[in-house]
Amino acid sequence: MQTLTQRQLNRTLLDRQLLLGAANLKPQKAIERLIALQAQVVSPPYFGLWSRLASFTPQDLMQLRDGGKTLRAPLLRSTLHWVNLSDFAWMRPTIQPALERAWQGFFGARKSGIEVEPLSVAAREILTPGPMSLSKLSDELLKIFPAWNKEAMEYGVRTHLPLVQISPARSWKGGTAASYTMAQVNPEPDPRQLVRRYLAAFGPATPRDVAAWAGFTAIGKTLESMREELIEYRDDAGRVLYDIPKAPIIDASAPLRFIAEYDNLILAHADRSRIVPEIYRKQVFLTAGRVLATVFVDGFVAGVWKVEKDKKLARLRVEMFIKATPKLKKEVDEEGSRLLDFAETGFPARQLDVRWIV
Repeated sequence: MQTLTQRQLNRTLLDRQLLLGAANLKPQKAIERLIALQAQVVSPPYFGLWSRLASFTPQDLMQLRDGGKTLRAPLLRSTLHWVNLSDFAWMRPTIQPALERAWQGFFGARKSGIEVEPLSVAAREILTPGPMSLSKLSDELLKIFPAWNKEAMEYGVRTHLPLVQISPARSWKGGTAASYTMAQVNPEPDPRQLVRRYLAAFGPATPRDVAAWAGFTAIGKTLESMREELIEYRDDAGRVLYDIPKAPIIDASAPLRFIAEYDNLILAHADRSRIVPEIYRKQVFLTAGRVLATVFVDGFVAGVWKVEKDKKLARLRVEMFIKATPKLKKEVDEEGSRLLDFAETGFPARQLDVRWIV
């Protein structure tokens, strides 16, 4: 069994995530390759595609949304994701156990007494005339079930019905509440397909890795049951890693990249050391589930960034965790300026503020 170095795992992951070079793919095809884009905050998926594709504008994703080809919906780990409609149809029933686990974990005793079947029937009827915000939907449900917790019902509907967002078309930076409607999904889950797609986008990986990404442990057991159709490696710690056959293992140089907040690149493994050095973990993963936008140098996290706005000025603040060199300074300035040009074209003044901590 071949042992893969940390560098090989790092470069292979970046290659499968379209981050070793600017990919000449259309956004819809890129989202298919990535399976889904983390979208619990509105703008990061746009930065996620910008960092990966040779040519991308926010309008590209909004056009896919408006055409119904790509949608934003509760999905992996019970958080919002952009996903192609064709993939949502089979993924949504596949991750149902994870959604139910999250509902139980978030609400516990507050969901006591709520009966899923009558709740779902009532919600379907209320949504029949057209899209509606979750708050308005739960207000209507409270009229029917006054003894049940309003917030628990709202999340319960989101858990048990295949809801998707109908977002306003005006902006890609948020600010307007979305409405929800129901989408058609396949009746049967397909956990093996989920494992194959995960490995194609994030592998090689352990069962714990795929379970961390999907949000439920049973999918890790599915991976173990598929051993005969997969190939196996070991990592430096001796753990068995699974992968799809004929998928290349990469060992190449990695360009500097600005990666969006909450990007699934950061969240897709139980062991994140293949991309996040342990000494920087607490500077990336904050309390309350916050995951900062990051700067990758030579394939690994080496800094964080955020865009701030003050009247007519858009400022990109970058904090680098490593020692500056003339070459690295030039790369950060060039890529940071490119990001500012993408993010804040409407601001007459833009400023790049890079701080080197070391």
